[in-house]
Amino acid sequence: MTADTELRQRHSTTQDTTSPTQHPLDSTQTSSILDADIDMKKDKAVRSSYGKTPDGKVFRVPVTHEMVATLLDPKQKKGFFDFLTLGIMAVQIGLFFLLPTVAKQFLFMGLFAFWRLSYNVGLGVLLKYQSDSRGLVRLAKKYKLFDQDSKTYHWMNRELSLKMGDDYDYATAPIEYNTWLLYRQLVDVILMNDFTTYMCFALSWFNTSPQSSFIMGDALRWCGGLFLVAFNIWVKIDAQRVVKDFAWYWGDFFFLIEQSLTFDGVFEMAPHPMYSVGYFGYYGVSLMCASYTVLYVSMAAHALQFVFLIYVENPHIEKTYNPPTVPKRQTPSKVKSGDDEDETQEDLTTSYFRRDLIVVKNFDIFRSTDLVSFIVMTYAVILPLLMPSRIGVAFAVGQAFFWRIVHSYGLGALLRAQSQKKFFTRHFVKWGGGVHEAFQNWKSIYNLSLCMTYISFIVAAWKMYSLPEDWTYGTTLLRHTLGLTFIALHVWTSASIFEVLGEFGWFYGDFFLDDHPSELLYTGIYRFLNNPEKIMGHAAFWGLTLMANSWTIFALALFSQVSNFLFLHYIEAPHMGKLYGDQIRKEAGLTKTLKSAAVAIPKNIPDKLQQEVAKLLREKHELQAAVNTTKSVERMVKETVEKVEKAVEETRGVVGELMDAGKSMEKHRPERSLANLYCLLFLARPRLQEMLTETRSLIKSQRARLIPQVVNIEMYDLSKYSVKRNNPNYELGQAISAVWEAPSYRGERDWVGVYKVGSNKDKRVTNISSRGLWKWAADLMDDVSKTENSTKATPATDDAASTPLLSSSTSSLASSTCSLTDPPNAAGKQLRGTVTLGGNQLPWEVGTYELRYHHDGKHNVMAVSEPFDIVAPAPKDPGDTNGVQHTLLRLVQNALDNNPDTIPVSPTDVFIGLGESEARHIVDVIKLIYGVEFAWEVVLVDNTVARLTKRIQLGVEALSPFPDQKTKRLSSASSTCSPAIPVTATDL
Repeated sequence: MTADTELRQRHSTTQDTTSPTQHPLDSTQTSSILDADIDMKKDKAVRSSYGKTPDGKVFRVPVTHEMVATLLDPKQKKGFFDFLTLGIMAVQIGLFFLLPTVAKQFLFMGLFAFWRLSYNVGLGVLLKYQSDSRGLVRLAKKYKLFDQDSKTYHWMNRELSLKMGDDYDYATAPIEYNTWLLYRQLVDVILMNDFTTYMCFALSWFNTSPQSSFIMGDALRWCGGLFLVAFNIWVKIDAQRVVKDFAWYWGDFFFLIEQSLTFDGVFEMAPHPMYSVGYFGYYGVSLMCASYTVLYVSMAAHALQFVFLIYVENPHIEKTYNPPTVPKRQTPSKVKSGDDEDETQEDLTTSYFRRDLIVVKNFDIFRSTDLVSFIVMTYAVILPLLMPSRIGVAFAVGQAFFWRIVHSYGLGALLRAQSQKKFFTRHFVKWGGGVHEAFQNWKSIYNLSLCMTYISFIVAAWKMYSLPEDWTYGTTLLRHTLGLTFIALHVWTSASIFEVLGEFGWFYGDFFLDDHPSELLYTGIYRFLNNPEKIMGHAAFWGLTLMANSWTIFALALFSQVSNFLFLHYIEAPHMGKLYGDQIRKEAGLTKTLKSAAVAIPKNIPDKLQQEVAKLLREKHELQAAVNTTKSVERMVKETVEKVEKAVEETRGVVGELMDAGKSMEKHRPERSLANLYCLLFLARPRLQEMLTETRSLIKSQRARLIPQVVNIEMYDLSKYSVKRNNPNYELGQAISAVWEAPSYRGERDWVGVYKVGSNKDKRVTNISSRGLWKWAADLMDDVSKTENSTKATPATDDAASTPLLSSSTSSLASSTCSLTDPPNAAGKQLRGTVTLGGNQLPWEVGTYELRYHHDGKHNVMAVSEPFDIVAPAPKDPGDTNGVQHTLLRLVQNALDNNPDTIPVSPTDVFIGLGESEARHIVDVIKLIYGVEFAWEVVLVDNTVARLTKRIQLGVEALSPFPDQKTKRLSSASSTCSPAIPVTATDL
């Protein structure tokens, strides 16, 4: 499977590399080129490099110089193209100052459109022609522009050599290089006039009396505009520093060079910075001009740049640096065998991703999950629109909040439980499913929740939206423009995220599947941002908020943004840290670039200015400290005064009450005094204690009525009763055997129960239910001995084999002849028997237990055994099929009470007589041993030990913990590994 993920999961299966014989540069700086590991930070001085033409000719590339500096420097020699450029610029600037405002507004709008189209369309067509068929070079050869016999030879030689150094030889330079130099001259003419006409156009539409709808609006507008322009200039300068003239003028359309560069600075800030953030100056100028005309023309020009990028540069970059691989038939030795345990990425994609519904992509009306999602979405849209105004608004906003809570908090809690305990997968494993079924259902749930958050928010915004009557009033037009821009940014961000993550990362596959790549790479949009969905991934919500112009929608958008922050911080980040450890970078490209700029800018400030600023800050800090100290003193004095006044007030009230009470006791009868009240309480105290004692006695008597007891149990000689367990510990499900002893006058319905130690508070009375974990003592009397007792009672020997055995008839006779009317101290016979509890009469829970011998169907305890432990069976390696089958076979036999008529004797024998209670015992022990929880119905469905073993193995594999970074490194370094368990869901 191909899954490029970063923090959900930000990785790709292959890393982009650039051949050392290719030059990894172009003016668009595609992500594959940006990812190349190339370094030339030490190239402070300009150095020559080697170029390679398409026909394989290698040549030394002469050094070129930056165009603007040479064009505007009067000391530099000027050629024909320089004078042409300067002349056209001078004419246009002159027209700007000479023409009236209205005339120059439309003139320069047209001129800017001409030069902009000359750039994006004219240069684009030429570059496309050169890229597809080397058209410009062929034209130069056809018309012999650089041949010595050509009439233009000397003129071309002079023009092209004018700005070059001594390392350039016009006659020996390859035709591709000379054609590129000639093409540069045309680019200079177009770019300089494009800039000039834009500035003239913007100034001609400058609004000298803008009306701001908020305080300091003009100041903020100018500050924002100047910042964007300054930022634009820095982007261009930094980009020129990195890519040099070769990429600035699309040199790789003509030839390639072997030169290494470091794509740092602005190229770590944004994708395609030359065309994206490199045109922010347009919007800065629009802000300062306060003109919607300038803004919309700037947006159109910026859009043309992206059209040029998409249709001209990107195809050439893909063809040059990422050529498609030629498909070849694999040799038999390279074909992957079906028994190979390492599943390929294609196999994983085929297994887990089959035309899944991604928002609305791959919608299939005949697929039940898609149809249900469509119905739910339709109801969410139609119901609020059909409801009355206020009710519809309340319903729309309420359902938007509801779905945001479900999506961010409900699914967030589910993913957190999945990350920690594989909760979601465990649920499907419990009912006989597996990872595939769990992941398929998760994808449907997540996609529905995601769509509903967007749909419900859009419906709520629509209900709060009203179509403006005057689009030019206030910020109405600006709000709608920014809103649509934010929505477009959101769509692009989501598409870029999906392009990197793929279906695997989009659906949080690394929370469910262990078959994810262990290497973390940052590509695409994640090269610049660690979590683009944090801000840019919610841009559409803020865009809709701007257009709706509603505080309610603003609160909803803010709640959505905060919820997304919490989700990324508490759900996604911990899981990614567990999987990838120190591979997760601390700073994204944008953050690193801004920090570098923040460090570099203060260094360029003059020392004297820095000292003055530090002095002002220090004085401000001292003044603030003095003010804070004064306020603290005032607050302390105020609190002290308030406390004193409060104490005086309370004291005054208490003293007044005491004085009034004294006067009252003097004037009124004594029984109404406080002393008489104390006397009444003292006299009532014995009665209250008597009521409390009667209540306790009543509760005790009622409890005695519920638990049958023998009256005068003290009359029995309890030393003649005993119950002894055979083993100090038992495995879960193993039958518990014990030997009991009792005198001949024991009750006919004596019984033995098993209880957890400490569950009964009284040693002589069992006060909790046995829950069916008991047996009659006489029913299973396998060994009964009868001994003559002397006048002094002697305990029977522990060795049952040393005494003569009684048959069952004898034991019954002995039991029948025993009567409670016999005196307890009468001489009688001592009986001994063995009681065995198994199957459903056992406690199927680990713990410390004891056996209690009870008298004649009642709850009086005649004897208690020594404590014994019930422990879990020793777990076998899930990969050891025979070991697991042996453990399960013994477990099933014990659950069926080792009945020879029903128990299975081999792993393939079907279960006979296995009911719900037995199946519950089995799944409880499986969960205890292997950590896999099944529903009891699964045992009945599998119905054999062999199938249940495969089910356990599949469950253990599905629920294995996510390996941390250290574990993955150790496993990858290990040369040997245990064989995988070849089981699938279809085998079950």
